[in-house]
Amino acid sequence: MADKDKNDIKLERMENFLKRVPHKIMVLSGKGGVGKSTVAANLAVFLSNRGYKVGLLDVDVHGPSIGTLMGIVWQKIYPSNDLLKPVLWSKNLKVVSVQFLLENPDDAIIWRGPVKMGIIKQFLSDVDWGELDFLIIDSPPGTGDEPLTIAQTIPDCKALIVTTPQKVSLADVRKSLTFCKEVNIDVLGIIENMSGFVCPNCGAVHDIFKSGGGSELAKQYKIDFLGKIPIDPKIVEESDEGNLLDKYDGKVKEIMNEVVDRILKRLSLNKGGEKVMRIAVPMAEGELCAHFGHCEVFGIVDVEDGKVVKEEYLTPPPHAPGVIPNWLAEQKVNVVLTGGMGPMAQNLMRQNGIEVITGVSGGSLKDVIEAYLNGRLVLGSNVCDHEHGKGHTHRH
Repeated sequence: MADKDKNDIKLERMENFLKRVPHKIMVLSGKGGVGKSTVAANLAVFLSNRGYKVGLLDVDVHGPSIGTLMGIVWQKIYPSNDLLKPVLWSKNLKVVSVQFLLENPDDAIIWRGPVKMGIIKQFLSDVDWGELDFLIIDSPPGTGDEPLTIAQTIPDCKALIVTTPQKVSLADVRKSLTFCKEVNIDVLGIIENMSGFVCPNCGAVHDIFKSGGGSELAKQYKIDFLGKIPIDPKIVEESDEGNLLDKYDGKVKEIMNEVVDRILKRLSLNKGGEKVMRIAVPMAEGELCAHFGHCEVFGIVDVEDGKVVKEEYLTPPPHAPGVIPNWLAEQKVNVVLTGGMGPMAQNLMRQNGIEVITGVSGGSLKDVIEAYLNGRLVLGSNVCDHEHGKGHTHRH
């Protein structure tokens, strides 16, 4: 009877924890070697850098690599009262992996299905995760015990699928998509990793292998395509040292930020975690102002289920570096539509979890919002993009 009571307590504790986490994302791949764990680790870090409270759970029991990728492989998780303390990567990111239970990181784990299922549930019930906005789960390749346990234990978990452009990888992705359909998991989208090669000399991306297979597959299955991440030799070296993309300035970091923007948009999230889209448009004389920093007011609308439910005009504080992005974040804005915005302001927006769409043409607030919601925005050059020049174009 005592054992039953103990199991009931664990189950109740797990259920209560999962109810408090608004967003659970399992990172899947049909086959190994596609960079799934790298994507999971970077997604967790980038979300945490934007102010979200994130837990990263590595359930790849036989081939755990999160600790190695993040440079914390020698860390341990210890009991505190009746719970385990996760490894603290930063003030916003907590990490748990089987690696942290091993005496030697190279030790092999030889467990059958029931034992693996038990340790995964223990990581959900017996770890002091605290309050989280996101739980990112790095699952092993394929459709075996670990992803099935997550699917059955966390029915509202979403799947993020990682592939490479090659046919063999895409064929395995179809199996992952079939798995998600069978266990009723919503697919958040597909990321095509190792898509092209970043030249170390000029920084251009070259398609040395095939490219675009992931986007075609996304179209075929009518799911979101979240982006193509190329190979960069510098990042490969940094990864071996336990350094992730947030420590690196370059094309791949920029792309990863765009991937995170798309995920947040897909979830309709702002920094506070509220499921509402709050769109800001800089205005002057009743129309969209081409220059973000020179507007008279911001037209701000709330959108729920694709419909405008509130509209207001707010006067921003005096323009100075960093002031308006922080002010918009305080207004809980999560999308800005503008004619132009400089790279520094765009980076500040990203850090505040705000998506920026530049190159938007003039018009009334109603016209701009309707075009955005109906997918009819016609975008030109970013008129404030001093770094890239007048020819740089952002597409929505």
